[in-house]
Amino acid sequence: MTRADWDQLKKVAFGSLRLLPEQFWSLTLGELLDLIEYRIEHEQQRQAAEYHRTAWLACHIMNTSGNLKRLVTPDKLLGNSTDVKRIDRKEQHKQLDELKQKFQS
Repeated sequence: MTRADWDQLKKVAFGSLRLLPEQFWSLTLGELLDLIEYRIEHEQQRQAAEYHRTAWLACHIMNTSGNLKRLVTPDKLLGNSTDVKRIDRKEQHKQLDELKQKFQS
């Protein structure tokens, strides 16, 4: 490994992984690479959760604006395909009446 490679590894270890110098130097290269891989995976999961949370909030704003004919879901905003379940008119009116009763109480 070159000096630049070690500098890059130290930057990741002391920055993203928040290792202490004695922890860094006691790791094998394989252990360090595993820690980096797990950290990247964790960060990707965190970002996905943040995207979903933002899409969820945007959906609420969009759906309550009254400007849309159909409801928007976080999955639709994020481009995830979902199966749409059709509800017949009678069921729609029944659910709407139930909601109206909840809010009028």
